[in-house]
Amino acid sequence: MKIKSSIKEELEGSFVYLIFSKELIYIGETQRITFSRWIQHFYQKGTFYKKIKKRGLDVDEYLADLNLISVELTKVRIDYTQNRWRVITQAVEHAIHEELLCFKSGMIQNYYEKYYPYTDYFEIISDTSRTCPKRIPNKDWVYARKYAKDILDGIYNYL
Repeated sequence: MKIKSSIKEELEGSFVYLIFSKELIYIGETQRITFSRWIQHFYQKGTFYKKIKKRGLDVDEYLADLNLISVELTKVRIDYTQNRWRVITQAVEHAIHEELLCFKSGMIQNYYEKYYPYTDYFEIISDTSRTCPKRIPNKDWVYARKYAKDILDGIYNYL
């Protein structure tokens, strides 16, 4: 038997998360504990569900083959004031998208070679065009891009 619990304070934070299903990756962000956001994605009206359906793929097959990773951005909560947490988290999420689009080999070597050795590519099905911060200082983009690289390095080491 496994018993897990959480207190209210632990439910809040700045998080980025990755949903893996076969060759698909979905990257998102939330200001609440990640499992609450993941669950929303898997319902018929959820973004992840819709993206699979739109590609004409078997949704049940992809939902049955999930791997989930969540990273709490504790540094954002330390380095920025509360009114900036969400926008900086969104910038980090966008920077992770950019990093994975430009440098796919890290994810191929550290995730796909280990868990899906028959797959030599992946497709990012999430999109930050609506949520990407439009007007933040360049220093915040430098911060977000460095943090994104650190996050991916941490994920690769974890895997």
